[in-house]
Amino acid sequence: MDISTNDDNFKVYKSSLENSQDIIILLNLDGKIVYVNKKSLEYYGYSKDEFLSMNICKLRGIHNNSMDINEHIKNTEDKRIEFQTFHYKKDGSSFPVEICCIRVNYNSEILILSIIKDITDRIKRKEELLRFASIVEDSDDAILSKTLDGTITSWNRGAELLYGYSEEEIIGKSISTLIPEESKEDIFLILDKIKNNIKIKHYETLRINKSGKKLFVSISVSPIYNRNKEVIAASTIARNITDKVTRERELRNKYEELTSIYEELTATEEELRTNYIELGRAKTEAENANTAKSQFLANMSHEIRTPLNGIIGAVELLDLMNLSKDEQPYIKILKNSSKHLLNIINNILDISKIESGNIDVSIKVFDFKNMMDMLIKEVSFACSNKQLEFTYFIDPLIPHKIAGDELKLKQVLINLFNNAIKFTDKGSILLKVKLQSQLNEKIILEFCIKDTGIGIKDKFEKNIFKEFTQQDISYNKYYAGTGLGLSISKELVKIMNGDIWFESTEDKGSTFYFTSEFLLDFSESGYNSSNNLNINSTFSPSKSDKTILIVEDNDINMRITCDMLKKLGYNYICAYNGKQALKLMETNNIDLILMDVQMPELNGLDTTKIIRKNEIHNGNHIPIVAMTAYSMSGDREICIESGMDDYIAKPFSIRTIRNITDKFLK
Repeated sequence: MDISTNDDNFKVYKSSLENSQDIIILLNLDGKIVYVNKKSLEYYGYSKDEFLSMNICKLRGIHNNSMDINEHIKNTEDKRIEFQTFHYKKDGSSFPVEICCIRVNYNSEILILSIIKDITDRIKRKEELLRFASIVEDSDDAILSKTLDGTITSWNRGAELLYGYSEEEIIGKSISTLIPEESKEDIFLILDKIKNNIKIKHYETLRINKSGKKLFVSISVSPIYNRNKEVIAASTIARNITDKVTRERELRNKYEELTSIYEELTATEEELRTNYIELGRAKTEAENANTAKSQFLANMSHEIRTPLNGIIGAVELLDLMNLSKDEQPYIKILKNSSKHLLNIINNILDISKIESGNIDVSIKVFDFKNMMDMLIKEVSFACSNKQLEFTYFIDPLIPHKIAGDELKLKQVLINLFNNAIKFTDKGSILLKVKLQSQLNEKIILEFCIKDTGIGIKDKFEKNIFKEFTQQDISYNKYYAGTGLGLSISKELVKIMNGDIWFESTEDKGSTFYFTSEFLLDFSESGYNSSNNLNINSTFSPSKSDKTILIVEDNDINMRITCDMLKKLGYNYICAYNGKQALKLMETNNIDLILMDVQMPELNGLDTTKIIRKNEIHNGNHIPIVAMTAYSMSGDREICIESGMDDYIAKPFSIRTIRNITDKFLK
């Protein structure tokens, strides 16, 4: 190119170079830069003077064969050369470029005009396409594309595995090759929707493989567009659901069998109830009948479960007899199906109670050691049936007798053990129970159940405690269940003032943890007699001149606290809310404050903040101790942050009060 013949032409040419959106660099045959446009200054970060003092090699970097490229450009007879390389900015960052070099003649000197384009986005798009192609090819699902007349144009490995045809065998064939006669109308239905830009998701239908075997598949079909957003083809993703459909049919048959049994039991029960009402025409009998009716309606769940338990027991007895090989599979079907149905009913009723708020904690003293011994025997038996090793450790510091809801605790443990055993085909089950903490008369126990089963996939971990959830629908083929066990366990643990969490690695196993709060039973013989509460011998009253302010809105709690302080020999005054407490402090010298947290008008936290603010001016500091029924993790910290000096949880003992008075008044 000759740009030296006319100065006016050169000015126009130079102006277009200066304002070009491409990077323009002019250099001599030795690689020295003699001109750069505005885009070059913006892109590389160098000033014009810096550019004009450097060789093009600096932009290409020391590891980029810069001199070889220069020599090639210098010696080649080609007037136009295109190549790709990397360039470096002033800050050291690099980016890929495509360069077009043109030899030009300026004032009888041969120069190289370099037109440079940043191709970062182009390379990224290419990498994305390659990655997408790799994903498609490696997918276990069958992925194919076809024209709008049904001709197959692409075919991945998953399609080859599902249908049996290689890519060479099927490309160019009609999609009808894969469709049995009874489903031929699918072709027109699907292609018609695609032409009208309608996507098809999870459509279940029949397909046929190379060997002629019919398959149940779930297909999703999407339009493929050209640049003008016109539909030109379709892509199909197909998944084999033959096993799922077969299993559903089997379950449907089992359900119909159990439904028939249930209807017979219901008819018998209805007949018995009718007879009972007819026999109870007398007033007393009628009242009894009405009571029985009310109880029947209130306990419908138990009336449903009782016949099923009878079925389960009868089937288990039959299982112990010498049955023929032909009879044994039917007994196993009845046994598993009836127990499965009972578990479903129990879980659904439990979750219904939880959702309606009709489930409460029943706090009673129970023998923790005895309960765990019985549970361990049941779990050991279940593990032995699957040839699983079962080990356990129970913290010896846990008292034999504690107060809490034994039934709910046992239900959570059984749910977690059932899951651990169900999802573990080989290996072991481990149980650990430890005393996590003790605060006054409350203890927190931590339970751990570990298995070596199938584990939980990362993507399902966040949903594992949701109702009716299993980690993968495909597992329904192998592991029956409603997906309610963990949801129920989470709610029961929450009711027992605890937390539940887990750790899991896919194909290696899971470990579930939960905590629960219990009360100590000081009457149990396992405790040393020196720990027992004996007011007369342990707490002889000694008259003190100290005055304690009790701030408590509950009359019973107020009376109990007053009696304790009286027994310990302290003076006390009472306030039923924060406002009364502040008023009493204006006219009384207070040495210690026992402060309830949740009160009307002005609560304990806000009252404490006001007291501490007032003390900034008078220089005093009165100890304030929270006494509250809130004893969850974090409650103590909230009280301390508000300005309180200590914290005791209800219910508390006189020993606890004495420890507080000794700490702050002696």
